[in-house]
Amino acid sequence: MIVLVSACSDKGDQDEQANEASTGDIRETTTSVDDLPTFLDAKSDDMKTLYTAVAKSQDLLESMPCYCGCGEFGHTSNYDCFINQNNDDGSLVWDDHATKCQACLDIAAESIVEFGKGKSIKDIRHMIDEKYQEGDYPEPTPTPEV
Repeated sequence: MIVLVSACSDKGDQDEQANEASTGDIRETTTSVDDLPTFLDAKSDDMKTLYTAVAKSQDLLESMPCYCGCGEFGHTSNYDCFINQNNDDGSLVWDDHATKCQACLDIAAESIVEFGKGKSIKDIRHMIDEKYQEGDYPEPTPTPEV
């Protein structure tokens, strides 16, 4: 896994980036977790696999903050960067935000991999917070403590 030290916005330009993201993200509803949105059609198989894994990891990723600045436009966790809404009928409203943001992708992938290795949600959260608090990242989403 390649980890780049970048985010969707930088501290000096958060307002401009947040406006672009809040008006530019594509949202698409599909019938289930196994029915990916069409905005992923031209994306890599790795991107599609990650989106599927995220949709199946709601509890984990709703416990992980995102450090890209997306809290400025309403995201409360890393999960929100991929999924806007889970509906009672099993359908999902997907969000393409993460397709444009390396920090979102890295946080999700690292969390899912570490959880698969047996790490607790609390330990993964601590790992993510430590890693992203050291860099020059925007404020994290207002994700509740684990």
